Amino acid sequence: MGQLLRKFPALAKASTWYYALPSRDQASLKWLSVAVAIFMVYMMIWVPVQSNLNNAKTSAEQGYKDLVWMKENEARARAIAKNQNSQSKGNLSGQSLLSTISSTAQKFKIELQRFEPRGDDKVNVWLDKVSFNQMMLWVSDLEAKYGVKAEQVNIDKSDQPGEVSARLSLTI
Repeated sequence: MGQLLRKFPALAKASTWYYALPSRDQASLKWLSVAVAIFMVYMMIWVPVQSNLNNAKTSAEQGYKDLVWMKENEARARAIAKNQNSQSKGNLSGQSLLSTISSTAQKFKIELQRFEPRGDDKVNVWLDKVSFNQMMLWVSDLEAKYGVKAEQVNIDKSDQPGEVSARLSLTI
């Protein structure tokens, strides 16, 4: 204890002050120190633990409410998704994707150089020396009227102004 007091002069001064007090004041100071220590433990350990516990309970309750809401609305969400999928595929009016692409290309005076079906819902199309504006109108029409989307488009300029060669991956 003597070495500790030598290292910390303020502690030595406090110790001298404490032992100079009457025994009744020393006892009161001991009880006050115990009360302050308990209060510090309470404020530094117990309160944060309780706060985090309450936050975890609230978060778990909210997560459970969200889960219940999702389960209640699952059937409705699936019905909406199914309806949207059937509408986009139903826009072809009973035609195959390939025949829809071919017939609309003729309407826009676009000649398909080559086409390659990739299953029932995807077709790769090659165009050579077509009007860029006509091609864009055609692709826009396919999407607006038939739900056909251009998944990938590669365009190369041609020798003639306004003309391009293109490779498109069209899908429903």
